[in-house]
Amino acid sequence: MKNRLNINFLGKKLNNPIMTASGCFGYGLEYKDYFNPNELGAAVLKGITMEPRNGNPGTRIAETPSGMLNSVGLENPGIEEFKKIIPSIKKELHIPLVANINGKILEEYIEIAKEVEKITEIEMVELNISCPNV
Repeated sequence: MKNRLNINFLGKKLNNPIMTASGCFGYGLEYKDYFNPNELGAAVLKGITMEPRNGNPGTRIAETPSGMLNSVGLENPGIEEFKKIIPSIKKELHIPLVANINGKILEEYIEIAKEVEKITEIEMVELNISCPNV
């Protein structure tokens, strides 16, 4: 029986339409003790910037009666380290990887997009233009 959940998304074949939310799934392997990430349609990876970021200081996550608030501040290792870790991630994840890129100004988005384009394991790019805590 044909898998009825297969979809074509932006020219990429996905086994299903389920993708992770950027920033909530790390680099895709953090959840492998809970389920097989390869069952997803794609993994949208933690946001990346040109330079490494320590993120916001202090309390970053606070539980509320109806959910949680967060102010992580886009902590990430920067594009150069990202380029080094992606090949090992792709060895375990056989689904499309989506890079979530961040910048302060248009030129930064262009610069990081050009760097991500060189990473053959990354199949799609998501622009992070709405992070409220940076």
